Amino acid sequence: MSKKLKTKYREYVDHPRYGRKPIYSGSKMTAEMAADAHWSFDKENVFPETAIPANTDKQNYSIFPRKFYVDIERCCTQCKRWFIFFSVEQRFWFEELGFYVDADCTKCIDCRKNDQNFKLMQKRYQVLNVKSDRNAKETSELKKIALELFQLGYIKDKTKVDRIG
Repeated sequence: MSKKLKTKYREYVDHPRYGRKPIYSGSKMTAEMAADAHWSFDKENVFPETAIPANTDKQNYSIFPRKFYVDIERCCTQCKRWFIFFSVEQRFWFEELGFYVDADCTKCIDCRKNDQNFKLMQKRYQVLNVKSDRNAKETSELKKIALELFQLGYIKDKTKVDRIG
């Protein structure tokens, strides 16, 4: 592998399961064949040599299923870092989780995990905030979460944090 390619791969966000490099499948697919595999692939920077066959019977689609999955280069809409939407990840999304086949991955794994953690934190804040019989440990947790939400700018009034206790 050339030095240029190694540097290019370092620019991608590291996925905990799949890494930061395209996962070559040994496919002999060309860029033209990839463009025919799904209507969206002709507008994407794809890695045709990463193609894996799709099971269209398991996909949720209305008109045009994905015949193959290929690794796709993306720029995260949140942090603006480059990442790869891996073909094996797409197969999991579309065949196992039942996502609509035209759903799109627009955020890197780090931003997706941060969003999930934030939503869990908000949910926990709401549960603890309305609980009338909080114990000391729960009150401490609520205060910590409220302070973090304040620092992130989601709680605007510092007195809401100060009143917890």
